[in-house]
Amino acid sequence: MAYRLANEHTVERIDERAIETRYGPFRLITYRDRIGRELHFALLRGQPDPKQPTLVRVHVQNPLADVLHWERADFGVAVTDALELIAEADSGVLVVLNEPQSAEALLARVQSAVPASSGKGSVAQWRRNGAGAQILADLGVKLLRVIGTPRRQVGLAGFGLEVIEYVDAAGVSSPT
Repeated sequence: MAYRLANEHTVERIDERAIETRYGPFRLITYRDRIGRELHFALLRGQPDPKQPTLVRVHVQNPLADVLHWERADFGVAVTDALELIAEADSGVLVVLNEPQSAEALLARVQSAVPASSGKGSVAQWRRNGAGAQILADLGVKLLRVIGTPRRQVGLAGFGLEVIEYVDAAGVSSPT
């Protein structure tokens, strides 16, 4: 299993460029998922040092939160909040994973007052987590300061990643 994680990558880096955002300059690195053909993005500020913890947010694209700026507890940390924290620290990575949704699934999420699961099984979740972990490893990140709610992270060690602490949207840290 460790060999497969280290050598069989499901994402590949296909582009890199400097961009200017509302929060200042970032490097935009584009990845293609070899299985689903989706594009994933990493916004990088600074250069990760494998010996130092890196501020990180792995975010699954959500048009309701990311485009409409709808604030709802089940949407988690907003992309704008993560970018602002990374810009303030002048170092970090925001990984944005693409997750295609049907129009019906998106409408159901709009109409739901309760947090909804994507309906996809653990295989899809594992692939999504694996894509994010591969991207972080490709960028040279090893020790993570995760922007988000503390939760059990499965399989990160196989990618050489370790969560050191969690940071909420206000920048307040809590150890793992």
